[in-house]
Amino acid sequence: MPDDTSKDISTVSRRHFLQGISGSFLLAGGCILGGVKPLHADSMPLANSLALHLASSVKTDSAGHQLLTLQRDQPNLQKSGWRGHQAVASPDGHFLVSVARRPDAQLLIEDIKSGQSYFVNADEGRHFYGHGLFTPDGRWFYAPENDYDAARGVIGRYDPQNNFKKVAEWDSHGIGPHQIAFLPLTEAESKAHPIMVIANGGIETHPDYPRIKLNPETMQPNISYINGNGELLEQVEPPHHQLSLRHLDVSVDGQVWVGAQYQGEVFESPNLIFSHRMGDTSLKSVEAVSTLWPQLRGYIASVSCHTGSDTVCITAPRDNSVTFWQRSTGKLIKTQKLEDCAGVCAHPELPIYYVSSGNGDLAAFDAKSGKKIWQQNFAGIHWDNHLTWIS
Repeated sequence: MPDDTSKDISTVSRRHFLQGISGSFLLAGGCILGGVKPLHADSMPLANSLALHLASSVKTDSAGHQLLTLQRDQPNLQKSGWRGHQAVASPDGHFLVSVARRPDAQLLIEDIKSGQSYFVNADEGRHFYGHGLFTPDGRWFYAPENDYDAARGVIGRYDPQNNFKKVAEWDSHGIGPHQIAFLPLTEAESKAHPIMVIANGGIETHPDYPRIKLNPETMQPNISYINGNGELLEQVEPPHHQLSLRHLDVSVDGQVWVGAQYQGEVFESPNLIFSHRMGDTSLKSVEAVSTLWPQLRGYIASVSCHTGSDTVCITAPRDNSVTFWQRSTGKLIKTQKLEDCAGVCAHPELPIYYVSSGNGDLAAFDAKSGKKIWQQNFAGIHWDNHLTWIS
């Protein structure tokens, strides 16, 4: 695909870049963010893109696990005490939620308007999987959970207007529900409850054996679609029963992209990236040489579709690879290297993907070509697996 960077991304000076991101930040908890590494002084993104609005769970060298928000030049840390996985922002910007990674059982709620924060515990016999989702109107918050004694995946429904009290629970129609997303609503459906798509990873776990996979030989992963009453509408399975479907995103036209983590021998890894639309009888594999999947070590982390570009960005941290795919054809556009890359999110307007790493790096890539625009290191910060745009 041709490189359209020069047409889509204006340039700013090195001085403007350093002012926008700042050479170092002093954060709550005593952590320092610093070490700006722009690639080219005259090849920076549009100035507005420097007004970053990002959130992520992180681990800091000085204060452990935290929820990090980075808005313009105002970074902030909120201590969680446990490893978070994804941070989720409400559509109106009122709340920011950090979801504990399994087998932990808390939500950290930041009330942005009041400046207060508090914790919400999972029900007895449940733990979270690290992901969550607000409805488009912000009325409800959903979180995948493990009913671990029954070896059953559930989706918890929480009320943000009542301190995130749990009010309902739906079957996820599988084991190990991980990431969830909503299909887009048409204008006529704007007030309806959207259809939810669930990546059921298929792996049975129990907090008594925190990181042990209990059923690798009999696992049954799937993608399930449910309506606003929790009723199953459709379900599809991957071509191999050990392809644990974990992370997904939905494009503006309703195409679901999903990444897998292979539980067999890495050298035998089959295709790890698929797309799907409701009504299709099977998952559609991307077009790539078979040697790519063992090279990626059988592991996909984050998936992000860009609303303004025919692309999807997908990370593979075990191979330090950021991959860019054309959505309409399923063809690989470009692979970039970023050590321990994992989190990825798309800018809502500009043709940019942001990618974070466990080594503290944050990088920006052109959404159409995959070209790296800039990269910055945040000293003392280790970004977790997911990155969220919160504006």
